Amino acid sequence: MKKRNMAASALLAAMLLTACGRVPDAAVTTTEIVVPELSSKDMLVNSLEYLLEEEPEEETGKEEEAAQEKEQQTEADKPVTESEGAQEEKATVICYGKDMDSGLTEEVITAEHITPDVLLNALARHNIVPLLDTKALSMEEREEDGRKLIYLDLSGSFREYLMTMSMEAECIIMSSIVNTFTVNYHADAVYITVEGETLVTSNAAYTEAVAGYTPGEMMTYLTALEDGGYEEDADSEKQ
Repeated sequence: MKKRNMAASALLAAMLLTACGRVPDAAVTTTEIVVPELSSKDMLVNSLEYLLEEEPEEETGKEEEAAQEKEQQTEADKPVTESEGAQEEKATVICYGKDMDSGLTEEVITAEHITPDVLLNALARHNIVPLLDTKALSMEEREEDGRKLIYLDLSGSFREYLMTMSMEAECIIMSSIVNTFTVNYHADAVYITVEGETLVTSNAAYTEAVAGYTPGEMMTYLTALEDGGYEEDADSEKQ
């Protein structure tokens, strides 16, 4: 486009020189082609028409570029479907208690995958387990005597956390964890250990799998556990 403008400018300059009679004299030989004389007006009109003439190739290029940008924008605006890689989040139920008198509160959250750490992190937001410290070292699901049990091994910080709690607070914590895991994994009870060892606190020793008790029922269970009659009482609670 710049070359064409320069050519047009040179042509206009030549015309102006011709109109003013300043073109150097030159002898015309017999081999030269004689061009019909044009008036200054005709040359000026032809030059303006040349300058205003559209360049199809350049315009076509701009149109193609605009079309490509529009197509890219359309593709970007399309919603991402599940078949294109979008992952549907699953509903997860978190059970947590606030006091001994009321039952557990259920909170529905969403997560791409249900894992022990996802459940623990959600419980940590309600102070059921220490935030950031408690981790699931392992979890195993087993079928025993017609019941589905979960064997959950937690990091040592969980035991340290329970050691600072009263009997009532421990009942709320254990009830919240057990119910959260039994609901999400469709299990009957949870056997909790810490770093591969039996969970022992200042209030109780959890040598058996614990069912989904309310905090009040957990208090009854732990009291029986402390008195040494936990096996019989626990079985009656489960029935």
